[in-house]
Amino acid sequence: MIRMPRYLPPLLLLVLASCSELTGKKDPFTVYALRYTQPAAAANAPRVEWQLAIDTPLSSDALDTSHMLVMPTPGAIESYKGARWSDGTPMLLRSLLLQAFQDSGRITGVGAITSGLHADYSLTVDLYDFETQYRDGSPHAVIRLNAKLNDFSVNRIRASATI
Repeated sequence: MIRMPRYLPPLLLLVLASCSELTGKKDPFTVYALRYTQPAAAANAPRVEWQLAIDTPLSSDALDTSHMLVMPTPGAIESYKGARWSDGTPMLLRSLLLQAFQDSGRITGVGAITSGLHADYSLTVDLYDFETQYRDGSPHAVIRLNAKLNDFSVNRIRASATI
C-alpha cells in the first residue's frame, strides 16, 4: 500500500487555490488606436524615385508596452488604468510612419525593414518619450525621438533630427 505524505493534500489545495486566481475578475480596459490624417499641404510636394525601409523604433523597456503612460511627477512613470494602445508603442509608431510616407505618395516604395524591400534608404528612430506629462496641473502629450535617414549605398547617415 502506498502512503501519501502528509504535506501533499495542503500542497494540492494551495495549487488549486492559485489556479482560481487565473480565472478571477479582470479589470476592463479600452483599446485606443491612433490614426494618421495626411495634411493638405503634403499633397503638392515633389516625388522622389527611391525606396525607403522603416525600422521598428528602439525604446526603453518602460516605453515598449501597450500601456498608455503618464508622468504625474517628473521621473515617475505610471500607466492609465483601463486604457491600452492597440499595439506596443514602437510598433504603433512604425505603423504611423509607414502610413504617413505611403499616403504622401512622394516616395516610389515604402515598407517595413522586415518586408524585404530592396531600399535605397532606411529610417531608424530612437524613441525617448511617449507619454502624457502634467505641467501646472494640465496634461500634455509628449513624444520625443531622434530620426536618422541612412543611405545604404555608402553606409552613412544622410540626415538626423531630434524632435
